[in-house]
Amino acid sequence: MAILTNPTGVTTGQTTADGTVTTDTGSGTVYTVVTQSATAPTGAQVKAGLDEFGAPADYAETGPLLIFPGTVSFSASGLASATTYFFHFVQQTNKLSAVVSSPSFTTQPPDAPIADRDRTRNTIVRGDL
Repeated sequence: MAILTNPTGVTTGQTTADGTVTTDTGSGTVYTVVTQSATAPTGAQVKAGLDEFGAPADYAETGPLLIFPGTVSFSASGLASATTYFFHFVQQTNKLSAVVSSPSFTTQPPDAPIADRDRTRNTIVRGDL
């Protein structure tokens, strides 16, 4: 059975994030889901793309078939902005590995409307001519 370590989750935009996990086994497939809960789904739920309640996860992905141990990367999209999430990972070899979860990450908030932006760079200063 594979052992997964070093799970990460990092926001890359308003609705996107990258997650990685390291596996000690160069066979099988790594699966991931992104949810708003720190509570990990079961391995079977992660593999099926579900959260811990059995509902579709906010994001789910199946990684490539592994031939070497090492780090596996995922890029999640379609997430809600300004929301806290967690990546949950599992690996299927002859059996499902234990689920490991990333620390929380929060997607970026939407851009502020133009009326709320800092306008200091657009200020015209006139001195004595």
